[in-house]
This record gives sequence, structure tokens and C-alpha cells, in this order.
Amino acid sequence: MTQTTRITIGIILVSALTFIPFLGFTRLFDWDEVNFAESAREMMVTGNYSRVQVNFQPFWEKPPLFFWMQATFMHLFGINEFAARFPNAICGILTLLLLFRIGKEIHDEQFGLVWATAYFGSFLPHFYFKSGIIDPWFNLFIFLGIYYIFRATSLAIDADKHKRLRLFALSGLFIGLGILTKGPVAFLICSLVAIVFGVIALVKTKKLIVTVSEGAIYVVVAFLVSTLWYGYEVIQNGFWFVREFLVYQAGIYTQNIAGHEQPFYYHFFVLLLGVFPSSFLAIASIRKDALDNDTQRTFKLWMVIFFFVPFIVFSISKTKIVHYSSLCYFGLTYLAADYVYRVIRGEAKWTNITSISCLLFGAIVAGLLAWFPLAVEYGWLAELVKKDRLAVEILKTDVKWSGYEFLVGVLYFILLVVSTLFLFRKKFQAGFATLFFSTALTMHLFTLAIAPKIDQYVQGGPVAFFEQLQNEDCYVETLGYKSYAHLFYFRKKPPTNPRASDLDWLLNGEIDKPAYFVSKITRADEFLKHPNLEVLKIEAGWVYFRRLPKQDQD
Repeated sequence: MTQTTRITIGIILVSALTFIPFLGFTRLFDWDEVNFAESAREMMVTGNYSRVQVNFQPFWEKPPLFFWMQATFMHLFGINEFAARFPNAICGILTLLLLFRIGKEIHDEQFGLVWATAYFGSFLPHFYFKSGIIDPWFNLFIFLGIYYIFRATSLAIDADKHKRLRLFALSGLFIGLGILTKGPVAFLICSLVAIVFGVIALVKTKKLIVTVSEGAIYVVVAFLVSTLWYGYEVIQNGFWFVREFLVYQAGIYTQNIAGHEQPFYYHFFVLLLGVFPSSFLAIASIRKDALDNDTQRTFKLWMVIFFFVPFIVFSISKTKIVHYSSLCYFGLTYLAADYVYRVIRGEAKWTNITSISCLLFGAIVAGLLAWFPLAVEYGWLAELVKKDRLAVEILKTDVKWSGYEFLVGVLYFILLVVSTLFLFRKKFQAGFATLFFSTALTMHLFTLAIAPKIDQYVQGGPVAFFEQLQNEDCYVETLGYKSYAHLFYFRKKPPTNPRASDLDWLLNGEIDKPAYFVSKITRADEFLKHPNLEVLKIEAGWVYFRRLPKQDQD
């Protein structure tokens, strides 16, 4: 068995054992996780796999590829959290394998392993593979689109004409899949990265890196792949749905959607803090290295551009959500791996300042992880948020803490100290391995020990209420706040009454079966005075209402 095979098997085993077990341990979180799982569930319920729906209404925010994946695994594993998150666990395994393979191709096996480890051992990149959001697959498709353009442009235009065309076609294939996953921004980002690289190359060499025919095949293949859905939708239902989809996509960048407006520097802090420790290590890698060969220098430039293009695009965007900058993870972890690889080989200097910076920030995270369970259990957090009525009430939720959850933070701090000692003693392989694996282990333990408790506080009461109503013929709706949880956990059926989604009718009209409502206590005042609503209970920050039809009232 070759070294490459052993490493490949090791990556598959470690990532599978980390990403797959306990995927259903925590409920899906509002909005995105529940939103996407509900769209997949409604595909199954209606049998309509060509039209994305939420609440059995057209949902033009996203194309269907990811929902097809979720629906496939829901058929296999049932409609549950495990099935909704399973596609991203598979994506995690594939991503780490591809990073190893590509890193090995550009440098060697050691570099590939370091890159895969850096991605695996950084907070948000690791966490997203345990989630039910679209971005891991979307990001992977764009990364592969860019990678194949790099491969193509590394070949001589005249000598490798046919191979270059095949590689541009492969790039178009993956970008087309990206468009089917989350929309045209896949084409935008990949094309912008290629254009920026092409301009830099033109200035340096006075030559174009892409021929007209190569650019055309990239565009045509991406278009043809994306029309597997877009074209079918237009043929079947006309252009209005696709038009609304494109209008929404444009609106994300020109206006604040759903209250997600943040300052320009928002994604800087998301990446710096959320992609620790890779973010701290990447800074030292942005330099010209005479030891790199031409291929390595070229690929590094592609990765630097791939970091800055989405970073700038989504910083300019009016709508800013934490996972928008997740496209930057590939470039950021590559740069971190580049620096770590050079340090291990003695080609770059490791400074104690970097060690101390990692230890200090890691210690803050560890401290918060240790403090939070204790602060909740002993009432310290309630005292801190005493002016926030909703938070105070939510913290009254009956959640069973074992008393040992704080050890997640303690263990993380101990491992950080061990890593720092290794690095101080210049035992770099052991030091970096401990640093990255301590982060991955901490994220794994967090999702097992702490995240389910947070879920109980944030949405445990309403979700349990929705689940209790699954077998009752009734209406279920939220009041004063937006949610998708009631759709998924109530297992809402396709409505037989056209007014079933009309909130005013549910509150005031002549309803034909019981209607149940949930509201946050801070938004329930007007509904508490509503003459048609009966208060079932007020509990842990939530108010539960019922309205009976007239025949049942009598």
C-alpha cells in the first residue's frame, strides 16, 4: 500500500467518523437549515422536484440541486435532521480528499495533508460540514471550476490545445453545478477570479491566457448544465419564476435583505475569528517565496485572488450573512498550509509572537466555552442579560446540564498550551497537528455537549409544540416573527384550503378546523388582547395560542 493510499484512507476514516455520527443530535436551526430541509421535504410531499417551494409557495431564492441531495437522503433515512445534514458530511469528506490530492499535485503529499488538516481544523470550515446549509457544496463547485481553469492555463496554448479545451469544459461543468446549487454568483465569482488573474498575466507577459474558443466552451458548458433546471422551468412554467429568482439574486447585492445589513468590515472579523487558527497563520504566507517553482507561485496567486475577490464582492454587498464569505476558506487555508509547510521544512521562520497570538485568542475561546455552561447553570448569564426580557425568559427553559460541559473549554485550553509548548521547542509537526486537531475536537465536542442545550433554549419549546401537533388536523402559524420551524416540525401537508396561509383569515375568518399559534413573549402583547385567541400557556419566553372554529366553540 502506497503512502498516498494510506493518507487517503486516513482522511476518509477521520472525516467520516467526525462528520457523520450525531448529525441528528441537534434540531435544525432557523432560518437556513430549516428553510432548506423544508424545501426538500415539500419536494417529497408534492412529488414536484422541479419547482422549489416553501410553505407550498414558489421559493425563488435558491435553485434546486442541494434540495435534490437532501430529498434523496430523506428517502433513504427519513425526514429528519440526519438526512438534511448528510449531504454536507459527504461534501466534507470529498473536500478534504480533494485538498490533499491537489496539494500533493502542486507541492507534495506533506503539503496536501497539511492543507486538508488546516481546513479540517479551523472553526467555521469544520462546523459547516455538520450543517444543513447550501454553502459547502456551492463553495466546492466554484473551487473546482477555478482549479480546472488554473490547470488549463498552465498548459501551452498551441501544444495542448485539446486538453486545454477539455479542462475549460470541466470548469464550466462545475460552475454550472454551482449555478444549480445557489445561483449565478458561481459564474460571477469564477469569472472575476479568472479575469483578475488574466489581467495580471497580461501585464506581466503581454499575452492573453485564454483563447476565444476556450472562453466560449467554458461559458457554453456552464450555461448548458444550468439549463437542466432553468431551461426546464421556463419551458414548463414560463419565465416568471426564473425572472423572480434573478431579481432576488440581484437584490442581495443592492439592498439589505431580511435585516442582514452589516458594516463593511463585517467579513474581515468573521474570517479572522471564525477561521482560526488558519486565519492567524495565513497572514505570514502572503509573501514572495523564491523557493516556490513557477507552478506553485502561479497557484498561490490564484488562491490569493480567490480569497480577495469574494471577500471584496461580499463586503460591498448590502446583505451580509456569515456564510457569504465562506468562499474565502479555500484561499485562506491554502495560505495557512503554505506557511505551516514552509515552517516544518525549515524554509520559513516561526516566531513566538505568532504562537502567543494563537494561544491568547484560543484561550479567549476556551474561556468562553468553559464559562458559558457555568454561567447558564448558575444564573450568571441571566444576570448579565436582565434588561432583555426575552433572553431572561428563554433562560428559564428547563434544560438539563450534566455539570461537565465546561470541560470542553478546559480541554481546548490544555491542548492549546501543549501545542504552544511544542512550537516553542520547534517540534513543529507535533505543534501544528495538536493546534488543528484540538480545534476540530473542540468543534465536535461542542456540537455534542453544548449545541443541543443552546437549541433547547432558542427553539426547544416551540419545536416540541409543533411536533405534538403532527397528527392533528389543524393549522399552525407563528405570530410576530418569521420562522420555518413550524412547517418542518409540524410536517405541514399541502393545503386544501386556498386561505390556509392567510394569517388574517386564520385570526379572524371562519376557519374550518383548529388553528394554533406561537409568538415570542416580547411580540405577543397585541395577540394576548385578541378576542379570538385562547392562551394555552406562557412558557420560557414563548406564548402559545389556539383558535377553535365556531362549531367546536359551541
